[in-house]
Amino acid sequence: MRILHLTEEAPFSPDSPASGNQLRADRLQRGLSAAGISVVHRWHEDWNADRMAECIGEERPDCLMLGYWQLAESLPVDCPVPVIADCIAPRPLEAHFVDPLATGRYIQRYIAALDRTDLMLVGNDRQRSLLGAWLLAAGDDLRRSVPIVEVPMPVEPPERARDDHALPLILATGGRQWPWRVTEGWLEALLPADRRDGIELHHFGSRPAQAEATEHGLASWQDWQRFLGQRAHVGVELADANFERQLAQPFRIASFLEAGLPLLVNDCLPIAEPVRELDAGWAVESPARARAAVIEALEDPGRWRRKAAGARRLALEFDAEPCLRPLLHWLESPRKRSVRRGTAPVPGSRPAVERGPSLTGMLARSLLKPIRREVEGEGVVIVSRSDLFPTDHGAAVKIVETARGLAAGGRPVAVVTADRGRYWAVEDGRFVARSLPAWLRLLALPEFVSQLMHKLRGLPESNAFLYWPLYDPGYGLRAAWVGRRIGASVALAEFPAFAQAARICRLLNAGRAVLAEHNVEYLRLAEQIDGLADRAYETLKRGEIGLGNNMDAVVCVSDRDRSQLIADGLEPYRSVTIPHGVDLTAFEAAVGADLAGDFGLDSRRPVLAYHGTFSYPPNRQALMVLLEELLPRLHGMGHAVQLLAIGSEAPVAVDHPDVRLPGSLPDLAAPLKACDLAVVPLVSGGGTRMKILDYFAAGLPVVSTTKGCEGLPVEDGRQLLIRDDWDAFAQAVAELLEDDQRRQALGEAGHELARSLSWQEIAGRYDRLFRKLT
Repeated sequence: MRILHLTEEAPFSPDSPASGNQLRADRLQRGLSAAGISVVHRWHEDWNADRMAECIGEERPDCLMLGYWQLAESLPVDCPVPVIADCIAPRPLEAHFVDPLATGRYIQRYIAALDRTDLMLVGNDRQRSLLGAWLLAAGDDLRRSVPIVEVPMPVEPPERARDDHALPLILATGGRQWPWRVTEGWLEALLPADRRDGIELHHFGSRPAQAEATEHGLASWQDWQRFLGQRAHVGVELADANFERQLAQPFRIASFLEAGLPLLVNDCLPIAEPVRELDAGWAVESPARARAAVIEALEDPGRWRRKAAGARRLALEFDAEPCLRPLLHWLESPRKRSVRRGTAPVPGSRPAVERGPSLTGMLARSLLKPIRREVEGEGVVIVSRSDLFPTDHGAAVKIVETARGLAAGGRPVAVVTADRGRYWAVEDGRFVARSLPAWLRLLALPEFVSQLMHKLRGLPESNAFLYWPLYDPGYGLRAAWVGRRIGASVALAEFPAFAQAARICRLLNAGRAVLAEHNVEYLRLAEQIDGLADRAYETLKRGEIGLGNNMDAVVCVSDRDRSQLIADGLEPYRSVTIPHGVDLTAFEAAVGADLAGDFGLDSRRPVLAYHGTFSYPPNRQALMVLLEELLPRLHGMGHAVQLLAIGSEAPVAVDHPDVRLPGSLPDLAAPLKACDLAVVPLVSGGGTRMKILDYFAAGLPVVSTTKGCEGLPVEDGRQLLIRDDWDAFAQAVAELLEDDQRRQALGEAGHELARSLSWQEIAGRYDRLFRKLT
């Protein structure tokens, strides 16, 4: 038996932080391998039908196992082998807490995807009952067999029970706040005021709400497990009771059991019953009972040791062999199933009588019913900053070209900005202004109110316009109105705060909300604003991560940015990397400009190129490096180079005979193609360096700092030269100017990379993401 296991995340590595999905995949693979089954793991963050079909053809498995339910949407038509879907996390319930009004549609999509699979894995009997009920409601005939088996997270039991009770008593917990996992009030209760010298609470992951815990951040798996095994005494999983928690199978429980820790858990969790039966810890119904359990563990070492012995017995119950037994039985004769539909109503259709909605759901439904509408169609409404024209900075280029590419692919596309009187419709590659109704303008906050609210939160005035959508619901209302006009099922937010507008649009129109990150914004601002207060930084960070976790997907421009956001609390399964692109067609069609006639440069001397918006501090800093560090060094080496620095708002004080500052140009391709070499001496900034992609498209060889080429899949000496010392930087430029063959080779290698990052290709990746979501 050969199983091909497909996931969206990289393989589990003990040296790195591990998500629950990575740990689950690793434990399943190891358990199956121990049972004599060959498992091949392949991962990709952007699976599609063609990629899956190619992978299946290469590996020729007997069975396909999907690590996440959404992958079933990308299965090739007529998949030749049986398909297993791992559904251990109750994702529709999690989505319900994010947008209760869209739950029906989510479940409909969930079941439609699972209809393409042949076996579903769940974590406990409650999950099996709920998923079975959804299948019945969709019309599945389950009389002869139910294609759902319980496969909890396998655990590697400790060799012996823990016997190392000591003071202080160490409580260990982890995770982050979710709408369905609210720990506030629980963790605080674990530290009684009169016992704090004898108890410590240690938290791994993003910060919990208000608890006085020792913070460890997002540690590697082995550091986390080493702490649990060597220092901790009790593993804690506590949060408010709700429907999701009644079905949850927290991955942290497996970590605690592998370390031999007694558990302190909510009595609503499925694990609570075996905890009680085997005396493996405490299952509590209130913060007061949780506090009493901690005091008992502190004051009664014998009681704690009995609980630790019970925890080892519980770990043995979750050994790989008993956990995987139902799956192994099915694998003895895996088979394709035929989905037969009866006449039952499809999930998401409106029932005649709705029973038992939550108070929040009833309130939201009653308030929004008159104005909420489920918009269908393939349109995309982009919510963005206003400074898009001229496209003389990287953010504007990205937003405009993404919109054009999506529209060229057949999607209706419109752009909503801070402009309260109009929006932009993308038609035949052009941005056409359309009027917004006057009444809609009245629903927006005056700008001075947004500015005041921003200031009152203690946030920096620099780039404040990027945060106004946090305070002004008018952005979201305009997006919802435009979305209905064009049939937009996707709201795409450019920059974090605009995700608030996308949330409002999703709330009013259903559909999906996606955030496109141009940088890790809180890190960019911390780097560029001297003296940014810690409180302001934490507010920016918490807001960006929180908004991201309320999106259906978060697009990062580089794997580096994605890793940073995940490390700071972004849920990995929501994120995907789609880099910025370049207008290769325009560059290939352009003819090099007459630099002498157009800019007064000496045609007998080499010209270095650099471009960017010089009001942006990193670009202004790079310009000064060129003037004060690099040009003098190159002149001293005998190279009378000139500099063409293109971009708006150049410093007026610059007066150098070998430097031209023409400002913003409508055509970038022609002057760049006429230059000899590009230089990128950036020492700060974030995101992907789109300017380097422009240089690659122009066929220019490039010398850059490490910071200057962050976020790009480049190697020193292959597509460009990377130098971080100004002497070495100048020497690299000089050597290229003296070596025509080397200059040409670098230019060709960079141009080849640019071909794979055309805006048409980037827009196609956005389109595939949106199709997966909707």
